[in-house]
Amino acid sequence: MTTMSKLQYRGVTYDNANHEQPTSAPVEHAYRGQHFEAPLRHEAASVDTAVDLQYRGQHYHHRQAEAASQVNQG
Repeated sequence: MTTMSKLQYRGVTYDNANHEQPTSAPVEHAYRGQHFEAPLRHEAASVDTAVDLQYRGQHYHHRQAEAASQVNQG
């Protein structure tokens, strides 16, 4: 298995290391009319399996173990 050192977009190779990265310092920004002062770069929140997820009227359940097993099969 070979690993790619550079990324590709529509056949054009580019090096992500040269791109500007979001800052970890808090910045003021607005989302849907609400103002926030938080860093744009942050760690993902941990999964809370007790939360009932809904999207467009559909209920979703966390299936972290199932997703992990599918990834590890490949």
